[in-house]
Parts: sequence; C-alpha cells; structure tokens
Amino acid sequence: MSIFIILVNWNRAQDTIECIRSIESSDYPNFTTVVVDNGSLDDSLSILKRVNDKIILIESSQNLGFTGGNNLGINYALEHNADYVLLLNNDAFIAPDALKKMAAVAESDSKIGMVTPKILYHPERDRIWSAGTKYYEWCMTTRLTGYGQKDVGQYDSECDLPFAVGCAMFIKKEVLSRVGLLDDDIFAVGEDVDYGMRAMRQGYRIRYVPTAVAWHKESVSAGGKDAPQYVYYQSRNMILIQRLWAKNILHLTLAHLIAGLHLGKRVVLLTVRSKWQSILGLLYGVRDGLTGRLGKREYAALATDRFRKRR
Repeated sequence: MSIFIILVNWNRAQDTIECIRSIESSDYPNFTTVVVDNGSLDDSLSILKRVNDKIILIESSQNLGFTGGNNLGINYALEHNADYVLLLNNDAFIAPDALKKMAAVAESDSKIGMVTPKILYHPERDRIWSAGTKYYEWCMTTRLTGYGQKDVGQYDSECDLPFAVGCAMFIKKEVLSRVGLLDDDIFAVGEDVDYGMRAMRQGYRIRYVPTAVAWHKESVSAGGKDAPQYVYYQSRNMILIQRLWAKNILHLTLAHLIAGLHLGKRVVLLTVRSKWQSILGLLYGVRDGLTGRLGKREYAALATDRFRKRR
C-alpha cells in the first residue's frame, strides 16, 4: 500500500523541513512526501528546493489556504495511485511507527475511511493536544478530547470519532473518490469538521488510534491561535459549518445563539490580552459568515506588519 503524505508550506520552510525529517524516520516502507508551497512570500521555495531529492515539491503561485493547498497535493497523490493520503500539518511531527499503525487500523475494516493519531504538544510532549474529537450536534460545536491535559494514558483506547483533526488526517483513496476534496469555501479552519460529516454521510467510520502518535506546535503555521487572520477564519467558519449542517431553522438559530456566547467570551479574552486586531478579525468573520462571504478573504486591517511589508 502506498501512502502519500501532504504538507502545505506557507512562509515557514524550517518547520516544514523539521516535519520532513520526522517523516524520513518512518519505518513504513512505501511512502511519498509531497510538499505544496502555498505561494510563500519569503525564501521558502529556495530552501525547499535544497531537499528536493526527498520530496515532491508542488509550487502554487498564490496562497490557496489549507483546503486549496491540500487539494493540490491530494490530486497529485490520486494521479500517482496513492492508496492512502495523510494530511499532516507542516508544524507537526510523527513517530516512526505512526504510518504503520494507522494503516493497520484502516485496513482492518472496510468501513473505516479515516484515521487520526493521538496528538501531543511540542515541545511539551507530556501534554495532549488532541486525543480524538467531539461534536455536539444540538449546538454544532466541537471540542478536542483531552486538550491541554497531562497525558497519563487516560485516552489510550481506540474509538470512533465524528471527525479527524486536520492536523493529521489519514484518508483512504476510496473516501477521497466518493466524498471528494476539501471544501474551498472554507479555505482554512473547520474544514476537518465538514469533511468528517461528509464522510460519515457516505457511511464511513472515523477511528482514533492512540498507539499512533504525532506532536504539534499549536497553530504556528497560522501565526498562533490569536493571530488576526486565524481568528477571522475560525469565527467565520464556525458560522459557515452551522449553516451547512443545520437540520432546520430552529436548529440553526440555537446554534447561532451558542456561537454568539462563545464568540462573546472570545472577545473578552482578547480584550484582556489587548488583541485589538484579532477582535476586528472576529467581527469581520461574524459578518462574513452571516452574509456568505466565503473562500479566501484578505483584509489589510488584519495583515501583520511582517507580511504587509512584503506585499
């Protein structure tokens, strides 16, 4: 079985190289690493070309987001007869036996269409980032199981999940063929929830495999969880997911009310941290979510100084 591992790089080539090194230590015999440079504004391309003998490098002339960048890699993998595709954040690492363990579970049942590992923080490797996922259907909100907890084996049992986290999403070729690609309307943040819902609607199971381990530098690739653009997409897509998956208008209204409470709390926390630009991102996100402004959205008011100077 051939596994194609897709990494999307945007302005953080060193993180991507560290991720590639972790992949190279894998004991799985048949894998290919595909790196999609997502229109980087720095010297990422020249750096990545130096390791071109270890990877397939795909160059995008523009930033297509998490969805579009991964979709480029997925299409390449499918064209080259991949049996499985692993979408892996470029700011993550995988254990040497992770591919083998995820593949074994995926092969154990034809209905298992997706797998995700236990994901710990890096460098605090005794703390959990994700030990599976939860989805609360009545309010259409999600949670990472065990988030921030010390790992003492409390989540070491396999179980089915509502969705696999996009940080490390192991997908069968059959699922990609039937369910399709990631939704480019989402662009970034929340695409994993939508894809899990779509896969389950086709009858597939999604499995958490705690014996397979990855480590994650939380939201480094997006500039941190309070970065204005990240907050924008997180807020907008929370509303978008609710509008996509609500059963009826009453369900949608309840979900929007719960989202309003959550986002209000987020504003308070951002205010305490004096994250005024991020608050603006949240407000833009709510507006665009409610008015249906989808896909890639760039606002000068949300750009960080570093990238505003490069444009």
